[in-house]
Amino acid sequence: MAYLPRPTRTGWYFWGGASLLFFAGVWYQENAFVLLSCIPLAMLLVNLALCWLGLRRIEVRRELPGYTHAGEAVDVGLVVINRSRLPRFGLELVDGKLPDLYRDEPATLVQYVRPGHAQRTGYAAVFGRRGRHDMHWFEVACAFPFGLARLKRRVACHSETVVYPRPYRLSREFERLLLRGARFFGESSASNRGQEEVFGVREYLPGHNVARIHWPTTARTGKPMVLELEGRQDASFCVILDAFPVGEPATLRTRLESAIGLCAGLAYFFTGQGVLFRFALHGESLNLGAPGRGDSHYHAVMERLALAGLGEKPLGEWVGQVEAGGARESPVVVTLGPKEHAEARLPADSGAFIVSVAEQDFRHFVSFDPLGRRSVDVSELSARMQEAA
Repeated sequence: MAYLPRPTRTGWYFWGGASLLFFAGVWYQENAFVLLSCIPLAMLLVNLALCWLGLRRIEVRRELPGYTHAGEAVDVGLVVINRSRLPRFGLELVDGKLPDLYRDEPATLVQYVRPGHAQRTGYAAVFGRRGRHDMHWFEVACAFPFGLARLKRRVACHSETVVYPRPYRLSREFERLLLRGARFFGESSASNRGQEEVFGVREYLPGHNVARIHWPTTARTGKPMVLELEGRQDASFCVILDAFPVGEPATLRTRLESAIGLCAGLAYFFTGQGVLFRFALHGESLNLGAPGRGDSHYHAVMERLALAGLGEKPLGEWVGQVEAGGARESPVVVTLGPKEHAEARLPADSGAFIVSVAEQDFRHFVSFDPLGRRSVDVSELSARMQEAA
């Protein structure tokens, strides 16, 4: 047992009543009072014994999704397994105390578990911080049957999940600027030979080739739909995160989270547009990903953003290894420092979009909802996650 047993509020009343009866019996030399004082004391001892039996041979398993977004509600599944030959009643489960885990209820109640069976339950929670979260144990408490004393036990249960940063919502002007400045490099060799295959249709979005609109599907659905053709690549982007710590230290953490949120917003936007993009940053070492598209590539980039921290090298010492700004790629640089420093370290003909989170015009690159929130709405993230599933 990790905790000593404690009487509940009602249990303290019983204990106080038993003490008064005992001392009254001793003072007035009434044996009946002494015998009566043993009744509430016996009930307390019986309650403690049954609580101890109720917490033995209990296992708890936690079912977490492999990923979630910061600030997004997630359902945490719990499985309580009774390994003994006696039923279990009135178990209270309290998850491991994480400072960034916010629950709808402080504890989860399991009323009954049959012998040799498992009982499923759960709770809704929100992770308030990005990163990898490790959860190691549970507190299982029991006050059955009288509620006069409570006994707790710590049960080992290791689980981990990756919490993505919430993507920022890009402004319409920034989205149009990205699509207008993208370097379109025509059709692939497979499409020129007429050997590409159609693998699906999707809703038309700004920047798609209007020649690929599939009119029968458009007439049936009532909205423009375009063909997705294997081997066709219209544009490609390279998102570069310059996380080298510069500027005022007091605002460094806020600027880093803003830069990561904007990179997540770019990944969310490019995934929705169906274009190729890759991601590069330098933490302890250079982390350079391959170009990709789709939900699987989105999750790979978001996992790296979830674990990203401050960089150890300035942008000029490693941006040459990225080889960004080729004839078929449009770089997008998000930096913590002044925009002029990043421009001086990139090739003059790179045509990069440079966003500095330290300058006043950063607000022009993101949009806000009526409540003043700049992150993508939870319902939109849930729709994206359902598409990935």
